Amino acid sequence: MHKLGTFFPGIRFEAEHAWSGVLGVTRDWNGGVHWDPASGIGASAGYAGHGVTAAYVGGRTLAELAFERHTERTRLPWVGYRARKWEPEPIRWLGVHAMYRLFGLADQWEEHRESTTTSLLARFGGRLAGLHE
Repeated sequence: MHKLGTFFPGIRFEAEHAWSGVLGVTRDWNGGVHWDPASGIGASAGYAGHGVTAAYVGGRTLAELAFERHTERTRLPWVGYRARKWEPEPIRWLGVHAMYRLFGLADQWEEHRESTTTSLLARFGGRLAGLHE
């Protein structure tokens, strides 16, 4: 928890658990808004790390698409965007768990060295995960 200590000096942190779970993002980490006028079904998904803002803009975009309004939002590149599919199982599962392990090792390495910069392990993990710096 050294990183938290750099943001809040003088406060001691201990963590017993860390969030981790199934990866719920698109392969390239880009969101997409999809509207099917024939069925009246739409979706706004895949916006990892952008949470509330992307959900709000996605919802507004879907409403505008549903009411056939042509706006700046309905012309954004994420309307109708399709990311490439994940690798088939078990390759996807192995890749995701290898990425989690790599990030865990990077965290340990950075903690041990009291580093305030992103380690090479973490940067490699980010590239593996499809993130670009």
